[in-house]
Amino acid sequence: MAEGTSVLARLVGHPATLEAAFALIGALLWGYAVQIACDCRRARRMLAAAYWFTLGLLFGFGAWLPHWVAGLLVVGLVAVEAAGGVRTQATPAPSGEPSAPGWRALWPVLTIPTVTFVLAGLTALAGGEVGRGAVVGLALGGLVAVGVALVVGRFSWPTALAAGRQLTEDIGPLHLLPQLLASLGLLFTAAGVGTLLADGVQRIVPPGSLPGAAVAYFLGMTLFTALVGNSFAAFSVITTGIGVPLVVAPFGLDPALVAILGLTAGSCGTLCTPMAANFNLLPVGLYGLPDNYAVIRWQWRVAAVLWPSHLIILGLFWLCR
Repeated sequence: MAEGTSVLARLVGHPATLEAAFALIGALLWGYAVQIACDCRRARRMLAAAYWFTLGLLFGFGAWLPHWVAGLLVVGLVAVEAAGGVRTQATPAPSGEPSAPGWRALWPVLTIPTVTFVLAGLTALAGGEVGRGAVVGLALGGLVAVGVALVVGRFSWPTALAAGRQLTEDIGPLHLLPQLLASLGLLFTAAGVGTLLADGVQRIVPPGSLPGAAVAYFLGMTLFTALVGNSFAAFSVITTGIGVPLVVAPFGLDPALVAILGLTAGSCGTLCTPMAANFNLLPVGLYGLPDNYAVIRWQWRVAAVLWPSHLIILGLFWLCR
């Protein structure tokens, strides 16, 4: 058992394993590009095909492309989207041949987290990097889930690919949003935005005030997340500038506790902003809702209830430590 987990850890930790997962994503996107290019019934099919082909190139070969080339390709993706080249115009995906699988439809859904957690756990037991094991497990879980879905639903490969392409096109350029926002967070951190925020907050929050520092940290996470649309993008900036120097260091609090509370406080901002388009605007388009802000109008109430709980939880841990 120990020898097997050791081999698994070495396999997961090998650079080629992760790159192979990205290459599979790139190959799938290239397959979509070919399908779109061959669909003579849609307008601007070559623009759309070029978009997905370029995105597949970035996923499959991004690790070897010069940074400036990758940057130009991303700019090209934005230009194609601005020209309306990736708006959904494809013919509807063919329907499956058999009847609905009922509760068995949950099998592929549950397969992905199961494989992910198992591979991450085995990697941890072998002393490997858990995060890398989770990413590789997610990719492997996706492949296994596709196989399970084909068996459970008795779909053909062409049907599955057509349905996958339709859903991918429905989501469209919002696929790129998490990566772009995460990059934006790194840019803000490198530019020293967190330090500037810390200097400003220190002039407002009284020294030695945990409630004041906690409010500044959680509110900063919420507002900055609402601004950039992603709590992960805000996390590195606000935690580096406010969370660590003003909340963790002066009061000796558990960094993991403060960090996870900050991340979920940022998620309250995600619930209330149109900048989080993949969460708040995409469902409007998929379900054909008449109000573009229908999702946000319901979610802000949840955020308003959840946000104060962060202060309560942090205060309880401070009192009980």
